[in-house]
Amino acid sequence: MPEHVSFDSEADLIRIRVWGANTIGDWDSSKAQALQLVELHGVPQLLVDVRDGESAPSILEIFEFGAQWPHDIRTAVLLGQKNREQHQFLETVALNRAKQLRVFDDEQQALAWLRRPPRSIQADT
Repeated sequence: MPEHVSFDSEADLIRIRVWGANTIGDWDSSKAQALQLVELHGVPQLLVDVRDGESAPSILEIFEFGAQWPHDIRTAVLLGQKNREQHQFLETVALNRAKQLRVFDDEQQALAWLRRPPRSIQADT
């Protein structure tokens, strides 16, 4: 699995770092690990770094993954040059279902968004 899932105690969030080729199985495995860490640490913020990712699952798999993403986990995705469109599609799927998932090019902006108190989804764009 070309992903690493961990709790970052300094930033008080869950981190997923992605590299290489990724399948929907990899995404599902990382999601399961992240959900366990969210439960263990009581921290519903997740920073996913896909800047080194080489490939992503199919559009249909991304659609289903985004549709099933938990509403209560605030997720920021750091985009790389490859797979940019796939992750932007994931954001669109999530936004259309009132989920707290956004994509970013800048890590500091992603962290600032994660630290902001949640507001209504409509005002949170």
